[in-house]
Amino acid sequence: MCTIAVAFRVDPERPVILAANRDEFYARPARGPGHLGIGPRGARIAGGRDESAGGTWLALRADGAFAAVTNQRSFGGRDPARRSRGELPLALLARSTDEMAAFARAIEPGAYNDGNLIFGDARGVWVAYLRADLATETVALPPGLHVLTNDRLGSPEFPRADRASELLAPAIARPWADAAPMIERALADHARPPDEKIGEPPPCAPYGKDFLAALQQLCIHTPAYGTRSSSYAALGDDRVLAYRHAEGHPCEVSFADAMGAFDA
Repeated sequence: MCTIAVAFRVDPERPVILAANRDEFYARPARGPGHLGIGPRGARIAGGRDESAGGTWLALRADGAFAAVTNQRSFGGRDPARRSRGELPLALLARSTDEMAAFARAIEPGAYNDGNLIFGDARGVWVAYLRADLATETVALPPGLHVLTNDRLGSPEFPRADRASELLAPAIARPWADAAPMIERALADHARPPDEKIGEPPPCAPYGKDFLAALQQLCIHTPAYGTRSSSYAALGDDRVLAYRHAEGHPCEVSFADAMGAFDA
């Protein structure tokens, strides 16, 4: 699943602020931030690696660009005949920022499992919705705080996005020394929305409403699935200003400086 918050042009000193939780089955192999490749003009790319499919869920480029992906919730699961969504952040960061949106618009519907992309840098941020039955839709985002989960921005199906906005909005306007611990607490939050906002599981689902409620926490805990890692970063006009990561539930594991991932 995943939750990715992007504050775009809210703080003039940090034109892009990212805060993200990666939610996945515990058994799916992955590793924390490391070197993932080289982008335009030799800028190094860093992020976590999905050891199963080889892609990533969130990657940063040393010149201040980023790209991330979430799945689009469906009850049918992944289609193994389609390519992994995790390839796309690296494909985006292999291109100049000016080329990213055009690349996203050209993604063939149905080539990848359904998902949502968010990408850009201090000059512009875009979201792209990948659906097998629709042309790929790419939208330029205005300045502000945007929280992407497992549907379109603003979807009422995922009230944890509202919770993330509630917790992060006061943080991103603060000096970084104050904002960083507030972001960490937000990513570790366990609050659940009221029952009426959770919805009901499908009739054939092998789980109940309590499981759905657990999925609406920012920091998710279930026996087999949950928040595997957490990251946040501040991006400047031409560089990464800060990058911190917690490998595990952020309520249990301390965040550490991940800037060395560009060289690892």
